[in-house]
Formats: sequence, C-alpha cells, structure tokens
Amino acid sequence: MKIAVLLMQVMLWMPAWSQQPSEDEIDLQRFSDDLLGPPEEDADYEELYENTVQIMSSPYDLNKVTEEELKQLHILGDDQIEDFVAYRKEQGKILDVYELQVIPAFDPDAIAKLLPFVTVRDVPSAADGPLLERMFSSGRSYFISRYERTLETKRGSYPSQPKPSRFTGSPDKLYVRLRSVEAGDYSVGFTGEKDAGEKLSFKTDHRPWGFDFTSFHVQVQQKGSIRNLIAGDFQTQFAQGLLLGGAFGLGKGGETVSTTRKSNVGFLPYTSMNESAYLRGVAVTLRAFNAADVSFFYSRAGRDATSGLAADTFSVRSFQTSGLHRTESERDNRRAVKEQSYGVVIQLTKSVLDAGVIFHATHFDIPVRRAPTLYNQFAFAGSENLNTGFFLNYRFQNISFFSEAGQSLSGGRAAVLGMLISPHGNLDVAILYRNYGKNFHTFYSNAFSENTQPANERGVYWGWKYRWNRQYNFTGYVDLFTFPWLGYRRYAPSGGYEWFLRAAYAPSKKVSIFLQVREEMKPRNHSEMTALYRLHEGLRRNVTMHCGYGIADNIHLKSRAQYSSYSTSKQTTEGFALIQDISFRWGRFRFTGRHALFDTDHYDDRQYVYEQDAWLAYSLPAYSGVGVRNYALFEYKVHKQLTIWLRYALTRLTKEGEIGSGPDRIEGNTKNDVKFQARLRF
Repeated sequence: MKIAVLLMQVMLWMPAWSQQPSEDEIDLQRFSDDLLGPPEEDADYEELYENTVQIMSSPYDLNKVTEEELKQLHILGDDQIEDFVAYRKEQGKILDVYELQVIPAFDPDAIAKLLPFVTVRDVPSAADGPLLERMFSSGRSYFISRYERTLETKRGSYPSQPKPSRFTGSPDKLYVRLRSVEAGDYSVGFTGEKDAGEKLSFKTDHRPWGFDFTSFHVQVQQKGSIRNLIAGDFQTQFAQGLLLGGAFGLGKGGETVSTTRKSNVGFLPYTSMNESAYLRGVAVTLRAFNAADVSFFYSRAGRDATSGLAADTFSVRSFQTSGLHRTESERDNRRAVKEQSYGVVIQLTKSVLDAGVIFHATHFDIPVRRAPTLYNQFAFAGSENLNTGFFLNYRFQNISFFSEAGQSLSGGRAAVLGMLISPHGNLDVAILYRNYGKNFHTFYSNAFSENTQPANERGVYWGWKYRWNRQYNFTGYVDLFTFPWLGYRRYAPSGGYEWFLRAAYAPSKKVSIFLQVREEMKPRNHSEMTALYRLHEGLRRNVTMHCGYGIADNIHLKSRAQYSSYSTSKQTTEGFALIQDISFRWGRFRFTGRHALFDTDHYDDRQYVYEQDAWLAYSLPAYSGVGVRNYALFEYKVHKQLTIWLRYALTRLTKEGEIGSGPDRIEGNTKNDVKFQARLRF
C-alpha cells in the first residue's frame, strides 16, 4: 500500500520536480538572502557557506538523519521535524525523497528547499567493507585545486617598501583540498592554503606541506558505543553555543524564527579557512546508556598574537584573526601563543526533554594582558579560563523551550533562554532573552548576541514568520538591547534597537521577488574637539529590492537595488548599489555574469553583495566609493568527474586614485582579479 501511494504521488509531482538538484545547481544567493538577511561585517558567512555546501556535497540520508541535523538547516519548523520523526518511526524505512510530500506538515516550498540536503541511499555504506574501500567506491571523494591572483601590484610587493612591511612571498593565492565523506558514516580530509603575499616553503618542520595553513581530520560515526570520533581539526556546537559554539552561528537575519535557536549537533570536522576558529586534537562522543551521551575533547593549537612586556612580564597584548602571514611582522605573530583547550559535555535526551552540563577550560602558555583602556578593563586577563554551564530544552505541544547558562572562573555569568511557538499553522514566533555579564569570558561562542562576543549585553528579541499562502510570506523581528558597561567606540553605558521587515513573493520556481527594510540604532562616540567624548545616536537604515526571473529554461536574470544611510551628529551619509545578473546554462557549460554600479558617501555606507563563485569559494565583497563592479564566472563539466571554473572580476573607481589601504593598497583606480579552479570527483 505504501509503495502504491508513493508511486501515485511521485507521478503527480514529477512535472515540478523532474530531478533532485545537485549542489552545483542551487541558487546560493537566494539561499543566502532567505537565511541571512542584510549581511554584516562581523559575521563569519564563509564558515556558514562552507558547512552548508559540505552538506550538499554529501546529503543526509533520510533514514539516518537526526532531529538536530535537520534543525541546523533552518528549513523545517519544529512541527515538521516532529511529524517527520513520527512518520519514519511508524512507517519504517523511507523509500524515496519524494515520500516527504505524504507527510501532512510538509508543504511544497519546504520540500523544495530541503531536497538539496537530503537523499535516500539504496545500499547501506557503514557496513560495506573497510574504510579505505568505502572511500574509493562511494563516489563521495573529491580533489580541488584553486589558483587566484590580483593582476595589479599591491604596495606590500614593492621592492622599495621597508622590509618589516614588505611581502615575503608571491602574489599568488593557492588552495588544495582532498576529502572523502559519507554523511553519518565517515569523513577524511586535508586542506592547504597559501594567501597572496605569503611564502610557500617546504624547508621548515612546521610546514612540511609548504602551505602557510594546513588542516586535516579523520572522523567515524555510529560505531557501536562510539557515536562520533574525530582526530585532527574539529569544531563544536553544543546547546545554544554560549560556551561551545562554532558551526552555523546565525543570529538575526532573513530567517527570523528558527535561527534564534542553535542546533545541538556536537562535534563536526573543521573544513573552513578561518585560521583562528578551529580546535586541533581529539573529540569523541560515547553513548553511556540508553538516553545519555558523554562527550570529551582535547585540543592544542597555536594562535596568532602580538606580544610584549607589560609590568615587566612578557604577555599577549592582542590576538590576531586575519590569518595573514605575508610580512615579517605578521610572520612574527604566527602561532606566537600555544592554546590548550579541553572539555566535557554530559547530555540526557529522552522524548521531549534534552538537558546537560558543560565544562570547558582554556589555557595559554603566555599570559594575556591587553593594553588597558576604559572599555576593556573587564576583558579576559591571565593564563587560564574555566567555564561551567548547563542547558535545558523542552517541547510541549506547539511550544519549544530552549536555554543555556554559564559562569566563568572570573565570576562572570551569562544566560540565554527562548521559545519557539506556532500559534497557527501559518504563523511561527520566536522570543529570546539574553543576559551576558561584562566579565563573562568565552573563546568559542556563537550565542545570539549584538556584540561579537556574548559579554556586556542584555536584550529581548521577538521574531515572526507568516506564510499567507504558497506564494506570499512575511517575516520580521524587533530586538531591544542595552550595554551595561562601556564598549569599543562607545565610552558610556548605552542601549539601542533594531527592527527588520521582509515581504516575499514567489509565484513560481522561476520567479522570486522580495522587499526588505532594516533599521538599527546603536550609540557611537563623537568627539567635539575636546578630550571628552559624547555618545550620539548612530542610525543605520538598509533597503533591498530584489527580483529574480527566468526568461527561458536555461536563462535566468536577477535585478537588485540596495540603499543604505547612516546618521549621527546631525550628519547623514548615503550609499546605493544597482546590480544586474545573468546566468546561462547550455549542456555542460554554465555562465554567470554581473554588472553593478555603486555610489557611497562613506565606508559606513558600503554595500555588501553576494557574488557567485567557484564551488566552495565564497565571495561577499563590500562595494565602497563610486564605481563599477563586473565579474564573469565560467563553469564547464569536462565529464562526470571533472569540473573546471574560471572567474574574472573587475573593480573600477571613478573618483579615487587608489584602491585598498596599508600593504594591500593599489595605486590606480582599477583592480583585476582572476581565479581558476578544478574539481575531480572519484
């Protein structure tokens, strides 16, 4: 009976879903718009993109995927996930991805968004021979080689530059990756990167592969009592990310409800190029008994930092997160301090209850003593930081409650708690409260916060999402926050607010239109030609209008207009960007191009715009000044296993006589960038 119903449903839906989309066919800009909203400078979108595309490259098996893995996609609501789990438990093995549409809570739009991330595997992979045999027979292995270069000469490359600020390496950027992965079974990977200006050297013990940064990992899952085991580089995502958070660190954005709650997925392999956000060592999650898991991890890694004498003691003055080691001074900061990190998480999961305790310690071999200022006197100082905390998640009917609280050795406390509510089938609501002490210290957090770190902040957030029908949906949020102590460029206790509204219309798969508006007010220092600062309201407004439409089966156009303004001290600056994209597909060939005009009065009005790029390469440049931005991306599938990309981008400014600043400054008003990438699947 189940097979007959499934076949009938598939026949009805086949015209709309002729085949499951691959990761190369997903509109990642639309995905970014729906999930992120207006981009922010301090958000790590590259890591989010990396994690998302990695899931697309090895989709979750619907017969094995967990609730937390579905939650981290931010596509399904709690009611949909609950119905899916109940359906799988009652009906048994799922036969095909299109079987999802027989689950009552699943609507066509949710299924269409979910399809790139899930699959149904006919043959179990976890029991088919040794690991090496599965790696080379599963079709989930790939090798990437990428080359990038800016054709103009940057200031740091000039031979006349003083030696401490002169680049020591070539202007070429190199990147390689080898990975084999099967979701829910194993993952093995190696990545190497050399940034432009860095030296490629095979002569040091610390860089046997030649690259300035290398990353590696081996992971196995679901092997008896071992639920997850990773050796090498990894990241953590437990509870609400207050103490241990790294993956999918979303906050306020286009998805205004589900992103407020973090998914409790535990340990994940680290595959990003952010050289300051990974843990390196061993992590394991064990099934202690029927409903309890115990997770342990240990990490030892070098961190970039500037150091010097403070009170006759050699100490770390500041941590560096750029990952660049091009000049002698940057190379001197490379892995200047050794960090040891270890922790334990005990988690109990039973029916609608999920609770646990967390212990995390971080130790530096050189004490941290930052240059004293008014606003950072409560920042972390010393050699060791200890955090303890607990979390509790509970679901009752259509209400999901989530929470986490923690305390640092310094005495600082922090807590976040919230609820997801579905009062109506078409309406979802999120409410979140956070309270982070000014002396709360954590180094691996992605908790919901207005600041870059969860400290010195209190706030209340209310988000909502309303689906009028399959074509119309409306989302929005309001966030009210206060800063009890001083902050960077904010030399007094203060507060602010932010609100966001978005209306979206999608009459068909080929057409998508949205209008979104955001307003944010945060105080900022203003100097009045005296030794004192006064706080003035800094009011930022963003407006985006977007329309994507297909004029043929293989030709798609996108038109976009962005406007922003920033007002403070009775002065207002403005900026805008007009963008036209075109994408064309013909057989194995695909072309994407853009022509953009931008005009900004100040860097505060810069326009962040997502750009299509090669697979696993992320591009979100800031258009600033007055000028034109063009790029062309060519993709060609030589055969089923080999795909190549070629990208060319041009920035031309009409008023400025230089581009960039510091050692990256280019004399002249044009910048030309080229990129080549090849991917081999095997």
